[in-house]
Amino acid sequence: MKKTWVTAYDFFSARIAEQAKIDTILLGDSLGMTVYGHENTKKVTTEMMLRHFEAVKKGAPNSDIVIDFPFGTTENILIAIETAETFANAGGKIFKLEGGIELLSIFMTLQARGFEIVGHLGLTPQTSEWKVHGKEKKEADEILKTIKSFDAIGIKKIVLECVPSSLAKKAQEIFSGDIIGIGAGKDVNAQVLVFDDVVGRTDEKFQPKFLRRFGNAYEYEKNAIEQYISSVQDESFPNENEMY
Repeated sequence: MKKTWVTAYDFFSARIAEQAKIDTILLGDSLGMTVYGHENTKKVTTEMMLRHFEAVKKGAPNSDIVIDFPFGTTENILIAIETAETFANAGGKIFKLEGGIELLSIFMTLQARGFEIVGHLGLTPQTSEWKVHGKEKKEADEILKTIKSFDAIGIKKIVLECVPSSLAKKAQEIFSGDIIGIGAGKDVNAQVLVFDDVVGRTDEKFQPKFLRRFGNAYEYEKNAIEQYISSVQDESFPNENEMY
């Protein structure tokens, strides 16, 4: 059976995801844009991720929670170890790192310390251009080569973002673990989307090809606020049953 991941950033989103029986929650550094309104993920810090991890963990205490390493935390092994230990002190144990073969030594060092590492290839928002990756043979071959290297050191999960579906299919065929696709077609073991996108809370101007909104929370929530305003103004709220 296909596995499902969702990126969540707060207590209530995590609780809803766990109650819906999601397989894995990803605390993504995409919160820089979704929560804080930044243009990209580069301003997200370890401290920000730690605060949100504590909230997500409270909301989904029984779920596997994967924590993104923020931009700059894989510059060297010492910074990576410090970041991992910071998250570990709060209960984190599964980390996603963006990057390729250049990170193998960091991956192995963190694994040796008992942490589970998730790879992230294709579009890596911290460093690469926002486009479909792996369309050219050279880049596709490099992605597949990196996946084989990750497999060889015991990596069991890789997020593969914005690549041709044919490449994602090959990636899953050569990888012994789970490829988690986002904009990577259906021939992978798992899918991931952002909670706010799934429920339809984000601006409809953001419409990458891979995104399907399964709800319309934006309009529902706006309508609820409008009704609240109207009810206060016409003095129907609070009514007698809503007063002490």
